[in-house]
Amino acid sequence: MPSPHRSATLALVIALLGAIHPAPTPWREHRRGIHHFLYAASFFYERIPRTQWAADLNAYRAMGINTIDLYIPWNFQEPHAGAFDFTGRSNPRRDVRGLFALIAADGFRVILRPGPMIRNEWRNGGYPAWLLVRKSYDMPLHDILQGRYPATATLQNAHADEAAKEWLANRPHRSEVHRWYRALFAAIAPWSNIVEAVALDDDEGAYIDNDTWPAPHWHAYIRWLAAAVRREIGANVPLFINTYQTKVPAAVGVWAWGNWYQSDAYRIGTHDLAQLIFSTALLQTQPHRAVMQSEFQAGWLQAANETTPRPAAPENTTIALHQLLQLGAHAIVNFPVQDTMNPAGWEAPWANALYSWDAALALDGTHQARYAPTADFGALVRAAGAHWLARLHPDANLAIAWPVSAYPSHEVTNAHVAAFAASTIRAFMRCRALALTCRAVDLRFAAPGTLARYRALVLPRVADEARMLPAVRARLDRYRHYGAILSSPQAALAHGIAPTNGALKDATLLLSPHQRSALLDLFNLASTPRTVAATTIHLGSARVELPPTTLPPGGACDWRLDRISETKARIAWTRCTPPLPTNAPMNADGDLHALITAIRSDGTPTYVLRNARLRLIVSADAGARSFVLEDRRLHRNLATSIGLFRDDVARPPAPSKRDYIAAFTHPFEAGTFNRRYRCLDRSSAAAQVLSCRYLAPDLAARPVAFTKTFVLDPQGGVLRVLLQCTSTCVSIDAFAAGGKERVRVFGGRLRSVASPPGSRLIEVQYRRHAEIDIGLPGAP
Repeated sequence: MPSPHRSATLALVIALLGAIHPAPTPWREHRRGIHHFLYAASFFYERIPRTQWAADLNAYRAMGINTIDLYIPWNFQEPHAGAFDFTGRSNPRRDVRGLFALIAADGFRVILRPGPMIRNEWRNGGYPAWLLVRKSYDMPLHDILQGRYPATATLQNAHADEAAKEWLANRPHRSEVHRWYRALFAAIAPWSNIVEAVALDDDEGAYIDNDTWPAPHWHAYIRWLAAAVRREIGANVPLFINTYQTKVPAAVGVWAWGNWYQSDAYRIGTHDLAQLIFSTALLQTQPHRAVMQSEFQAGWLQAANETTPRPAAPENTTIALHQLLQLGAHAIVNFPVQDTMNPAGWEAPWANALYSWDAALALDGTHQARYAPTADFGALVRAAGAHWLARLHPDANLAIAWPVSAYPSHEVTNAHVAAFAASTIRAFMRCRALALTCRAVDLRFAAPGTLARYRALVLPRVADEARMLPAVRARLDRYRHYGAILSSPQAALAHGIAPTNGALKDATLLLSPHQRSALLDLFNLASTPRTVAATTIHLGSARVELPPTTLPPGGACDWRLDRISETKARIAWTRCTPPLPTNAPMNADGDLHALITAIRSDGTPTYVLRNARLRLIVSADAGARSFVLEDRRLHRNLATSIGLFRDDVARPPAPSKRDYIAAFTHPFEAGTFNRRYRCLDRSSAAAQVLSCRYLAPDLAARPVAFTKTFVLDPQGGVLRVLLQCTSTCVSIDAFAAGGKERVRVFGGRLRSVASPPGSRLIEVQYRRHAEIDIGLPGAP
C-alpha cells in the first residue's frame, strides 16, 4: 500500500498534468514517427563563432550528416530574468532563429534538446544563476558561482526518484520551466516542421544502479516534462529521454534513446564492445520503438587539467558505428564531430576552455583522424538511402530475456540487477562468438506477439522463474507451446537455430519488410586484416553467394542484397571501408589563429596587450585568465587551454554536501576561473596596462578581493603581472611544455605542481601582494 506522502505527491502530479492545456499557437502538424535514418551530429552553436556557422554546417553535410542535434542552453538564451534573446541582439551567438534558418536552408532535420537540464559540461547545467539563487533550489552560493550543476540534478545520477521528488515539489521550477518552453518553442515555431524529436531534460534515468525502477516520482516527473512540452508543440513530435543503461526502458513512458562513450582504452576491445552491445540491447526491449543512439563517441573529452583529450584509435569509430547499425540503430548522433571552444566563463568547473574530443573536425576545420571513419559511415547512409535504412531490422531468431520487470518491484535490488546485467552481457557475447543474431526482450512489457517471432528464448540461470509475477509466468507457459526456453545461447544450436548471417562473426543481416532486400554488415575488430571466405547468405528462400573479402584492421564491409526470384538474390552493391589515412592529425586544435578567433568572437569582453615580442589576450569573464600569450617572433603560444593567472584562495572551501557528484567533478581547484572581472585599460605611451578586479563573496568567511594588473612595456619581452588579494591567495598558471620563457616571482612562493602532459603547471602562493614576471629569452 503506498504511503500517504507518496499518494499526496502523485495526486499533485496528476493535478498538474490536468492543468496543462493545449498550445495556444500549436506547431505545424507532423506525421507521427521518424521515417528515415538520422545520421546526426551535435552542433554546439554557443561554442562556435556566428560567422562560422554556415561553413561548419556545410562541412557537416560533406561528412554525410543529415540531422543536427541542438542543445539550447536556457541560461545562455535568457541571461537576465525575462530578457530572452533568440536573435543575437546581445551576443551574435544567441541568434537561434538565424541558426534554424541556416539549418533549414541546408536541408537538415533537427533533434532538439531544450533542457531544462543540459549536461554537456555547460555552466550550471543550463539553469540561469538568477533562478538557482532562489530558496526552493537549495543550492549553496559557492556552487552557483562556480557554475556547478543544480543540486537536485546532481542527486539524479544515483537517486533519480528522490531527485524527481525534489523537482516536483519545487513550484518555482515548474513555473519557470513552463515559461522557458513557451518562449523557446514560440521563437522557433516557423521551423517546427524540421524538428524530428524533442528531448526531455538530459541523461534522465542513466546508470544501471540508479533507482529508476519502480521509481514512481521519477516516472511522474518524466510525464510532467512530457506534458509541459506537449502543451507547447502538440502531440505528434516524438519525445525522448537520452539515457545510459536505465533499468527498464520499456516502462519509461516516452522513447528511451541511448548514450555510449568509449572507456579509456586506446583501442576498442571486448569490454567496450560488451558495454555497447548491452547498453543498446536494453533499448531493444521497448515495444514498437526503434533503437536510437542520442550520444555516441569512440573517445572522451579533454578535462579541465588536460592539454589534450585522451588518445583513442580512429578505427574505434568505424567498429562502434557498425556495431550500432547491426544492433538495429535507426539514429546515431555523433557527439560531437567538431572540437569547439567555450565562451569565456561558460564551461562547468571540471571542463576545459576547449571543448575538445579529437573529433572529426578540429577547431579550425582541419580534418582530424576521426574524419575518415565518420565520413565513410555518412557515405554508407547516402549510398543505402536514409529511408531504406530506417526500414531495416536485424534478422534475429534468438531472444535474450531482460527480467528486471518480471518480478514484484519491491523484491528487485541493485544486486539482482547487477546479476541480471552480467548474465545478459555473457549471453550476448556468447551470441557473438557463435555468430548468432540475438535480441533482448522485456518479459513483462513486450508487445503481444513479440516472443512468437523467436524460436527460442534464453532465460539466464540467475532468473528465478518461480518468483516472477503471475502474468509473466503465464506468458512463459504460453511460449513453451511453440518455442524453447534455454539457459544459454549455446543450447540454441541443438534446437536447430542457425546463424542468419552466413556464420560470420561480427556480422548481421538487416532485413527490409517482406524480406525483399537486405543489408549484410560486417566489421573487423582485429588489429590485423581479416579475410572472409566465400559465403552463402539466405534472404528468405532466396540465396546469394558473397565472394571472398579482406577487411583492413578496424574496417567494415556492407552488401545490399535484393531478391530477384523465390530462390535467387543478387548483390546490388558492395561498400568496404578503405584503410584509414596514416597521416591524419590528432589534437590539431593548437592553431593560434583559430584559437584567437574563437576567443575574440564569443561576445564577452577581451583585452589585448601587445608589442613586437609578445601578445597577451585576457578574457575578463573567464576570471581574467589568459589562453593566449604569444611569442610573436616564433608565432608560438606560451599558454594552454587550462589558462594562465587563475585566482584562488590558499584554502578553498570544501565541496558542499549538496554536490552529490563532487567525487567526479573536482579534478582541479576552480577558484575564480569563470567569474566576471571588471577590467580597466590604463595604457599610456610608457606602457600598456590592464587592471582587472573581482570581489568573491563565497571563498572565505569575508569577501575576498582579487586584483590583477598586467604591464607590458612598448618594446621589451617581459610581461609583469601584479597580484593583490585581501587574504592568502594563489595564482595557478599552466604554460605550454617546452617553452623557453623565464618565470620569476617576487613577494610570493613559487612551486611546481604535477603537470599534465603538454604543460608546465606552477602555483604562486602569496599574502596580499606578489609579482610574476614572464620573460622571453634575451629579455632583461
